[in-house]
Amino acid sequence: MFIERNPREVAEDFYASTFIAVSAYSYDGKIQYSGGDHYRYADYDIINNLLEKMLYPKDTNYTSLTLSNDKGYHYTAYYINKTSPKDGFVIMGPYNQDDLERVNNLNICYSNNLYMAPLNQTLDLCPANGCAGCYSLNVRRAMNYIQAHYKENITLDTLVSHLNLNKSYFCTLFKKETGVTFTHYVNLVRVEKSKRQLLKDNRSVLDIALSVGFSNQNYYTITFKRITSMTPMEFRKKAYI
Repeated sequence: MFIERNPREVAEDFYASTFIAVSAYSYDGKIQYSGGDHYRYADYDIINNLLEKMLYPKDTNYTSLTLSNDKGYHYTAYYINKTSPKDGFVIMGPYNQDDLERVNNLNICYSNNLYMAPLNQTLDLCPANGCAGCYSLNVRRAMNYIQAHYKENITLDTLVSHLNLNKSYFCTLFKKETGVTFTHYVNLVRVEKSKRQLLKDNRSVLDIALSVGFSNQNYYTITFKRITSMTPMEFRKKAYI
């Protein structure tokens, strides 16, 4: 099972998690989403250069491209699906080394089912340069299942039954490879999904909590703050400062 993501969803999730400016484009250059300010340092030429290279690639071997300004800020463009450029592309930046370290300390890996291995290579998020090389097949299958069913009442028993694995073996394997328990990983995914919704609309915190699989607002708020050091409302306000 593989979860397809379109450029807009990828960009929305990324901006909600990092607050690094990002825009999503269809294969023909039509903008589908924009979060943050690409032009903070007036690097119009860099953005236009990246757009041109992604729309009219002369070297089809690259799947991502990074350009930098003289202040040490970087801009990266990459295809959502490196095997199918027609699925569209994303441009992110400006970001610098401090941003890389901050993103590197986040507790969830962005290339899980997001076609974002090129981004991981740029940001050095994964020890094996891309999640496909970080995790074993069974752990990747578990992550895929969680990503597909996070809105539901996912239990460990349901997951191991789906994977046809021994519960004790799976728990040991998952913790060893990801550094977190199954329950914590599910909460990480749900919190990450909720971030985009907190930025996207004005629904109540309770409605958003329920929509991503939490059973009540109190547990959602406690979990959100434990993971992000902010409450959901503080996170929402921060985005508009």
